[in-house]
Amino acid sequence: MIDSLFREMIGELPSFAPKVTGIIRAEIPRYSVVPEQEHMRGVRAQLHGLLDGLDQGIMPSPAYLRESSRLGAARAAQGLPIEALLGAYHIGYRETWNALMRNAVGRGKEAVAELAAQVTLFWAWIRELTNAVAVAYEGVVRSELSAQEDRYRRLIEAMATADPADEATVTLARSLGYDPAGEFQAFRGRPADLPSGTLESFRRYAGTGPGVVVATIHGGALSVLSQGVQDRAILRSLSRAVRTVRTAKQGADALRLPLGVGLPRAGLPGAADSFQDADGALSLALRQGGGTVRYSVAWLQASLAEQSRRLGDVLGAGARTAAAHPHLAAAVTAYADHGFVPTAAARALNVHPNTVVYRLDRWTTLTGWDPRTRDGLMRSLLALDLGPAAVRPDAHMPRP
Repeated sequence: MIDSLFREMIGELPSFAPKVTGIIRAEIPRYSVVPEQEHMRGVRAQLHGLLDGLDQGIMPSPAYLRESSRLGAARAAQGLPIEALLGAYHIGYRETWNALMRNAVGRGKEAVAELAAQVTLFWAWIRELTNAVAVAYEGVVRSELSAQEDRYRRLIEAMATADPADEATVTLARSLGYDPAGEFQAFRGRPADLPSGTLESFRRYAGTGPGVVVATIHGGALSVLSQGVQDRAILRSLSRAVRTVRTAKQGADALRLPLGVGLPRAGLPGAADSFQDADGALSLALRQGGGTVRYSVAWLQASLAEQSRRLGDVLGAGARTAAAHPHLAAAVTAYADHGFVPTAAARALNVHPNTVVYRLDRWTTLTGWDPRTRDGLMRSLLALDLGPAAVRPDAHMPRP
């Protein structure tokens, strides 16, 4: 009795499959990415295999599982989310089982009992098919992610090692959604400063807004290249990503992560220059103990930061003096920050103006640079910015 029930359902598939397809598309709007006729053919083929297997009392054949895998891979390529794909299978099987049960009820208690005895085989089919579909889907996604990651890295490499304006780089940039002639902005950080999982989280947050953002870790550096996105939005996304993945024990001071922000520049050659900006800004951020450094603000120090080893002979006297006498360095900084007026600097340091004058004189004696002259002030400030003993806020506290 139950055998004829399955065969009858197979005969009804020309009308039943379109009905099931409509229910799936109504309950899962994301299926609009799949052409309706293609979707209907897939539903009909899958339900035909299921009903035929139930009729014969057998599990899915290898050929049938391969076809299901092909379908899963196709849906992944169409951009259908995995939860939508698996949800569609469950809707299809739900509607099929309900239809079988209605027909069995119409035949009497014996038919209902026989159908109920098939529930184990029915759910075994669901398990086998959805597993095959999910494995194929994930394989396509992994392959696409790997290919996308490769494009990310190739573009970042091109910024440093190739002609950014050559045809291959232009094509690569377009494939990632960039306008090669548009404005780019680069960001650089250190992977070691990021908690595990930050990159993936950052990509999710940064990808929800307008514009294009590529982020990858390659060559020992975190590299971000944005277009059509304000740098504040990039920094917010990074800070949010760090807070999301960081444990309570590690704290949540994402803003102190060393990060260099390049100048927005036009075209792919400009993108390469922006990365150079960001590298210099990152070097300065590391010397300052963390935080974000914008090249647009600290362009001089950032430009010289990567040359600090060569500049050691020029600026070393100031760096060594600042390390041994931070109160003198604080006086120089306060003098420059408060209009070159000793009384104003004294108020900022909470000391007598004569103390500021004395400390400036003492700095001059120890370094040979008078901060009251243009050359002396420039050398002094660069030494404090680039040297290993850059002035910290607590260095401004008065010293006996």
